Amino acid sequence: MKNNLFIRVDSSSEIGIGHMMRCLTLAQELKNNFDKIIFLTQKDSGDFIGTIMKNKFEVIFIPTTNNDPDIIKNLITTYSENKNFLLIDHYDIDSNFESSLKNIFERIFVIDDLANRKHDCDLLIDQNYYRDLNHRYEKLIPNNAITLLGPKYAIIRSEFRSVNKKIIKKNSQVKKILVSFGGSDPTNECKKTLDALCSIKNSQFEIIVVAGIYNHKFEQLQKLYEKYSSIKIYRHVNDLSRLMLDSDLFIGAGGTTTWERFYMGLPSIVTIISDDQKESTEFLSHMGHIINLGLAKNVTSKTYVQTLQKPNSDLIYNMSLHNQKLVDGNGSNRIKKQIIELINDA
Repeated sequence: MKNNLFIRVDSSSEIGIGHMMRCLTLAQELKNNFDKIIFLTQKDSGDFIGTIMKNKFEVIFIPTTNNDPDIIKNLITTYSENKNFLLIDHYDIDSNFESSLKNIFERIFVIDDLANRKHDCDLLIDQNYYRDLNHRYEKLIPNNAITLLGPKYAIIRSEFRSVNKKIIKKNSQVKKILVSFGGSDPTNECKKTLDALCSIKNSQFEIIVVAGIYNHKFEQLQKLYEKYSSIKIYRHVNDLSRLMLDSDLFIGAGGTTTWERFYMGLPSIVTIISDDQKESTEFLSHMGHIINLGLAKNVTSKTYVQTLQKPNSDLIYNMSLHNQKLVDGNGSNRIKKQIIELINDA
């Protein structure tokens, strides 16, 4: 009997690409353990569909109107003779949706980081770092559900794990800065940051900006800063690991690349661009892992200038060391092992 993994996830200019990226990473990790891996996604995910299919995974489009479990039931009737498993990474899905699919799927796996709703799942994964990490889901999941919580289970893309980690040096100067605020940059932080960097007198920074695949202001950014030879702006790159390795400092959001930055030992200045990033970003800052500038609506170019004018080399050095210790890069493999156990028990 065949084993199939269905993955319910979306990406768009509103929700960004983080959910899709971590699901794609896990799919790549699990591709030899399932006969088929099939993404169930809305057509708004269009910019990412090519990436999914290039990795030889199937895609089934679902209507954009709602998360109706009956739609999923109808879609997988073709696979009713197989053993089917479901992975969900979606803030609009909760236990009501999951419970109605319990008799359709052998096991249900959930990725979450909000802990704001109940789940009816067999496995819950939350790679983020919180003060109450081990108690966050106590009343939100079944008693027999397995939890994989914290940066020990950080989902790191294979491109990062295949490069040598950054060698951390004390008293090193900040020369190369990498800027990225996720897949869409809804609050236009790239412009605020570039305005700040361009206003610092006698600075000799080399700046690379990854604007984001859904960033509607990409062309505007290119025109605004084309006269600066020290600034390079890309919409999307396939070698973010190399860019991180070559950079001395990262300025960006508190999304899924947080853990890739930590793994690489790249120190970060972070602005919170969405509510789901707030709790984890504030705790990481409290623990000395990042410099947190706060909510994007309160951050201006002047905020970036004040932070960048006098970089604290000791702080940057300690951040890099602590971050590499927190994320060892084996999170995806640990998740894979647990999923395989659950598959074999099904």
